[in-house]
Order: sequence, then structure tokens, then C-alpha cells
Amino acid sequence: MGYGLGIGSPLGNQTSGAVNISGPVAGKQFYRGFYGGDTWKVTNKLTLNLGFRYDLPGSWTERFDRLTYFNPSVANPVTGCSGSTGSRCPGDLFLVKTGVNGGRNSLPLDKHQFMPRVGVAYSLNQKTVIRAGYGIFFIPNFVSFGVNPYIDPVASSTTPFRASVDGGVTPASRIGPTLTDPNASSCTLSAGVLTCATAGPFGPTLVVPPGRNPQPPAGSGLPSGPSGYILAQQSFSATGYTVQKNGSVQQWNLNIQRELPAGFFVDVAYAGSHGVHLPQFNTNINQIPDSFIKQAAAEAAAGQPVTIAQFVPVANYPFSVNLPGSLAPGNLTQGQLDRPFPQYTGLNLNGQGCCGSIYHSLQATARRRFAGGGTLLVAYTNAKLLATADTLTSWLEGGGTGGVGQIQDWNNLKAEKSLASQDVSQRLVISYVVDLPFGHGKKYLSGLQGVSDKLVSGWGVDGITVFQRGFPLKISDGGSSALSAFGIGTLRPNVVAGCNTSASGSGGSKLNQWFNTACFAAPPAFSFGNEPRVDPSLRQDGVKNFDFSVFKRTTFGPGERMNLEFRTEFFNIFNHPQFAAPNTTRASSNFGVVTSTLGNPRLIQFGLKFAF
Repeated sequence: MGYGLGIGSPLGNQTSGAVNISGPVAGKQFYRGFYGGDTWKVTNKLTLNLGFRYDLPGSWTERFDRLTYFNPSVANPVTGCSGSTGSRCPGDLFLVKTGVNGGRNSLPLDKHQFMPRVGVAYSLNQKTVIRAGYGIFFIPNFVSFGVNPYIDPVASSTTPFRASVDGGVTPASRIGPTLTDPNASSCTLSAGVLTCATAGPFGPTLVVPPGRNPQPPAGSGLPSGPSGYILAQQSFSATGYTVQKNGSVQQWNLNIQRELPAGFFVDVAYAGSHGVHLPQFNTNINQIPDSFIKQAAAEAAAGQPVTIAQFVPVANYPFSVNLPGSLAPGNLTQGQLDRPFPQYTGLNLNGQGCCGSIYHSLQATARRRFAGGGTLLVAYTNAKLLATADTLTSWLEGGGTGGVGQIQDWNNLKAEKSLASQDVSQRLVISYVVDLPFGHGKKYLSGLQGVSDKLVSGWGVDGITVFQRGFPLKISDGGSSALSAFGIGTLRPNVVAGCNTSASGSGGSKLNQWFNTACFAAPPAFSFGNEPRVDPSLRQDGVKNFDFSVFKRTTFGPGERMNLEFRTEFFNIFNHPQFAAPNTTRASSNFGVVTSTLGNPRLIQFGLKFAF
């Protein structure tokens, strides 16, 4: 099947992956919300809008209780995690209705979701109003579909692909058997079960969803029940019933509205928000502590053997049972024993509130209605959004936003705070509808009659113009890192000190080097890069778009009650390209190169509408 060090070979050999199987589930969730509010006119000038909401968002249940949760504080049946025989291994997987969770839900009912709301309006005078508002909003737990029953470890299964169990020296399996290699894998598929005479890259057989009766593979020697079942999988994600944190957002605003001469109306506002315990799809809780990474980096820089990368001698194998794969005797590294949960190669909490955000913005709008018909609206926003996480569905965020900045160090989320991947620092929108001043009832040529009036009257134009700064770039390293075996996130490069990362020129002249790629270098061995999660100064191409239309309305018939409207619409009328984000993977041969565009070229369409 192929093997290697995590880098695909020129021949297309598979080096990593997994087979995922999802079983049918019957999930159910109750949501209860209570709200009350009132508007109180304190004086002729002051009005208060007061509200209060209380939610009881019940978490998922499953008809046949095929749900689990992870408890990090209990002792695992397997021992030896500190490197000595009999030492405690923390954390274990439980079925619902067992352990500390005697109910059917995989997450506890949160009874603390109190959400006050307050709004204030004060009329300073007949032309000026000051408004302010504040509210707290909890994020419903069903928003994070990582806690959905169909993703539960016993409702789905994962069989990891192991290209090699000795660091890429030899392949885990070869197609066979053959005359020259009678020990090569020989697999058969019967009744939906893949069985191999010798263990292949997926092990002896594929793991299927076990439902309410999870058990480890026969003959594995692992503990029975969910404990042994999940030990056989090595890496998994589950809900954290005893440690769950639910996300919430505080929002506030203050604005001044003023009527100005010449028919203008302006609204200037400050708006902000603060998110706490914002969930990701899943949160890694099994990364090796940073102190060991720092020690490993120092050892590598000094040319010394790196302690965490050393294999534990078979004679000193500490676990009370032989764990599979990279945790098996002869494959176990010292660094694995330094991880929070050494009995697992990967452990994530689904829907866990790990992260936060802060948003500040200036929002200004100006409107004008024209006496002769038509309106003008100008809206400008200057904003900044900082966050440690951006989305629940990072794999869907591509194309227009250039992807999502990934977490590098799960042990230091404060260092992951940066611009949000979707930060839009400036946006200007101008929209207008203008009836041209010609023909009946207008300023010019109002005296025309008959056919001449029908030809001249009813013309107008409208359009929308948008200018917006591009999304910030998210630069990753993309090279091979020995730290990937110890649970880190996405490695980022180092920024060369004193180097100007920007590239000169306009958008079209920078397509082959959108930014100064020489400013980024691979971090030293066993080290994190110092590039922020989202780059603070580099951005992809922004929006400069003009949509425009011309229309003609003609009334006719008895009492002029019939109306025929013909429109010609131009989208992106100047055919201005918007370039997509450049390649932001340092190890890629296309690093810094723009290879595509966003949106559509100029489009012209015609429309005819008859109203009667």
C-alpha cells in the first residue's frame, strides 16, 4: 500500500488516512426557551426596552442509548502511563447511563443560561436620537454538530491506516501473498466484513460501529467494554460530560442618528461583541506539554539525541497490556508517555468551548431621498475581529476566505489569538436608485404628450458599488515535523526577523509572488513557528465591484393602470477581476502564487415585467 514519513511519494503511495463507517442513529433533542420583555416610556425623551431570556437547551439523546462521553478524571483499566509498571492512566470512555452520568444525554443540561437584554433610546431634540443596547446570547449546543449522535464513537467507527509502524522504514503491508512474499497481506470480503489472513495497513479487520455493546477485537488482550474498544481505535473524539463549557456572546452598541439639511439622514454607531467558550468542531486535549517540546528543541539544536523521540525498550514496556499500532512494544516513544493521556494517540472533545473572540467596529450610514424620485445609501464599516477560533466547519471555509487559520499549540491558546480569518477591516457600499428627471411630472420635457412622452418618461438607473479589503492570509508551514506524532496542531513557519513580508505592485503584477515568500522559513526541529495563526499584515485581493442597471417603465391602458418595465442589468460592469487567495503553504512549490479568481466576469442580462 505504500509507506513513508507522512509525505506522499511520486508514485502516489498512500501514507496516512483512515476508513470511517457511520451507523444509523435515532437522535432526539429538546429545546426550551422562555422570554419576556416590555417597552417602558420613562419620559417624552427616554424609552427603555427591557427583556430577559432563559434557555434550557437539552443535549442529544439516542433511542437505543448508543452514546458515550469521556471522563478525564477517572482511572483507566490500563496502567503504566507514567512509564512505570502499575502507574495510573487517566481518563476513560463511558456509555451514557454509566459512571457519573446516570442519564441518557451525552452532555449535561446547562441551567445557567440567563440572558438579559436592554435597549435605550433618548431623543436629544427633534432631529437627534441616541440609542444603545446590550444583550447576552448563548450558543445552542446543537450548533456544534460534533456532538450529534451519528459522530459518537459507538455510532461510528474509524480504522486507521498505518503505512508503517517503524517510522517509514518498512511498509506495514504489501499486496499479496506472492511467490516471493508469502507473508504479504491476503484479505477477503465476506458479508460486509473485511478479513485479512495477515494484518494489513488497516489491521486484521475493519472496525464496525458497535452500538451499545462496544468490545475490543477478539484476542487483543484489551479490557472489555468501551474502555478496550476505544483503546483499540487509539485516536477518537467524544463529548466531555464532566468538563463541558458552553459558549456565549455579549453584544453591545451605541449610535447617534441625526437628520441633516438637504434631506440627508446619518447614523454613526459603535458596535462590539465578546465571545467566550466558543466551540470548535473538536478540541485537542492530548498534546504533549510545551516544556517537553522546549527541551526537545534545545536537544536537537545542540545535536543531542532528542529524549521524546527515543523508543522505549521492549523490556521496559510500561503498559499493563500490549496496545496496538504506534503504542505497541518496540514502537512506543518516550514522548508518548509524556502526553496527558498516553494510552491514546489522539483525543478530542467534541463541541468543547475552548476559544474566544472580541469585535469592535465603527459603522456609519448616510441616506438621502431625492424629491424627484430616488434614494442614495452610503454605508461604511471600519472593524477589527480578533479570535482564537473562527468556525465550527473549517473544512468548508475555502475559496473566498482563503481558508481558516489553524491552531498550532493547543496548550497555549492565548498565543493563538490573532485576527480572525474572516476579518474585514474596511467595507464601503454605495447603492442608489435614481429616476431620471425627464418626461411627465419631471423637471425637464414635462410638457410632452402622447408617444413622445411615453418614449421620454420613466427612465431610471440604479446600482450597487462595493469596496472591501481582502481577508487576511493564513500561512502554514506544510513541511514534515516530528512534533506531529505528539499531538500538535498545524505547524506554522518562522518569520525572518526584519524582513518586509509585503510585495510591491498592484494586484495583477503580484500574481506570481503576492507577498515576499523569502520572509518565511521552516522552524527549527522540534520547534513551533512564530508566524501568527492569521497574518496581521498580509491580505488577499479585496472587492472592487460595480453593478449597474438601466430601466424604463411605461404606463398605459385605462387609467394608466398597466405597467411595462424593461431592464438591462450589468454585473461587474467594468469586468474587474478579484483574485483568489495565494497559496499559503510554505513547503509548496506554489507558495505565494495566485492561481485563480473569485466571482464572475461581466454579466449582462435583460428583463421584461408586465404589471396590471
